[in-house]
Amino acid sequence: MRWLRQECRQADFHVPSLSDLAAAIGSGLAGNYSDVDVDVARCPDLRKLGCVSPGICGDALLIEIGGEPLVHNPKYRDLASIDLREILDALNKPNASVLGAGFPSLAATDGRCGELMPCMEIAGRNFSKLARVGDAGQCVVEDYRSRLHGGLGNLYVCDGHAGDVVRVEVRGRHGSEASLSQAIRTALIPLVARDKGQEIALGGVFSVVEGRVRAHISPDFECIPFPYFDTDREEVVRQDFLKFYDGMGPGLTCMSVLWTGDPTGGELHLRPSGEHTHFFSSAGRSEAGHYHFDVSPESIHCVGHFHPAKRVVRVADIHEALKSDQVEIWQGCTTTPAEAA
Repeated sequence: MRWLRQECRQADFHVPSLSDLAAAIGSGLAGNYSDVDVDVARCPDLRKLGCVSPGICGDALLIEIGGEPLVHNPKYRDLASIDLREILDALNKPNASVLGAGFPSLAATDGRCGELMPCMEIAGRNFSKLARVGDAGQCVVEDYRSRLHGGLGNLYVCDGHAGDVVRVEVRGRHGSEASLSQAIRTALIPLVARDKGQEIALGGVFSVVEGRVRAHISPDFECIPFPYFDTDREEVVRQDFLKFYDGMGPGLTCMSVLWTGDPTGGELHLRPSGEHTHFFSSAGRSEAGHYHFDVSPESIHCVGHFHPAKRVVRVADIHEALKSDQVEIWQGCTTTPAEAA
């Protein structure tokens, strides 16, 4: 495999009680939805929604992989192919369960791009899916059996056990925040302020029971007819290279990772949006991709289950490498990430 030649870095998140999280989320969502029900409950069997493990509890952490230059800069985008098994073995979690949002390894897709829905047991089953743009512009959903990950991703890693979680149910949006994951993230800000700025992170799964959402899928690079990435600024400067889809749903399983901020104050270069959510259809339709927000405020109905993560592990930090203008990528992993706290 190939990945950036640097050791993984880690930082701790603050972990409030589930009751405090539920109270903050419930209070925050009340200003955005007509009907809000948030409490602490036993996690249902998420395998019924297409997930690989029954729950999201047990030694939970986040993994952030790469960054935009590793996907979109032609100098680097073919080089990032990260073996998740190797990462989890190095973190002493060889039997972990993984879910989240990411970009596929081009080595595993014969160069095809798309949106990756990682959903696997590192030492067991792999239910991951890939959404890509078909020849007619349609959404194509395929099984993704590789454990190789591409140059950008946000993963929630745990033991996959059932346990107590924060259950969130909302109906009928009247507020301006159309993204449920962003609305939850905003609702956590008062807890961050109360606890002296300590950042909070959650991972989980929510279902779009009723209503529809907007999504995008990254097309294959050769299908993009114009420059969209500024290699001097190392950032995407046009969003219209993406293929957008309005009206996907209902019956969607959304795998969400969110955090209020970088616990190091910016040294880890975490994704600026503070959340990353990908989804697939639990109803068997060819619908999947990167979740943006709902497009049916009157009918939207979502039910989710979330659990806090206690730390973040940063892998292949392209932004750190670019600070020295020396992006070293090599075959094989010879460094050992820092031991888990």
